[in-house]
Amino acid sequence: MIQPNSSFLVLIVKDLEKAKSFYFNNFGFSIAFQNEWYLHMVSESGIQVAFMLPNQPTQPEIFKKQYDGNGFILSLEVDDVDQAYSHAKNNSLDIALDLKSEEWGQRHFAIKDPNGIHVDVVQAIEPTEEYKPGYEA
Repeated sequence: MIQPNSSFLVLIVKDLEKAKSFYFNNFGFSIAFQNEWYLHMVSESGIQVAFMLPNQPTQPEIFKKQYDGNGFILSLEVDDVDQAYSHAKNNSLDIALDLKSEEWGQRHFAIKDPNGIHVDVVQAIEPTEEYKPGYEA
């Protein structure tokens, strides 16, 4: 069995500076490493995310294509989603989904970052009776 001890995403995007600014200013991520084609960031709580420019000659072919905006959601859990939503609105972030509570036990909203990544900002809430058994599995 493979026993991972850490995990992070590497998203291939067109603009590292916009990614750096967005995740630093809105989520408090700091730079762990950066060069001209790669940016690795970490939050105070230890969440890691990295960004890489497309078509890097040092990378294998499977790591060269830029993210196209489909089929991926970055979910970031917060303690106070209402406060986070106020921040998003007050800072004119690109809100893709307004704040709402879901029956399955989540209050959330989604924003789109400058590279087209959908960020789902979530807070766990009490699920309805219909969804409670799923949490007991």
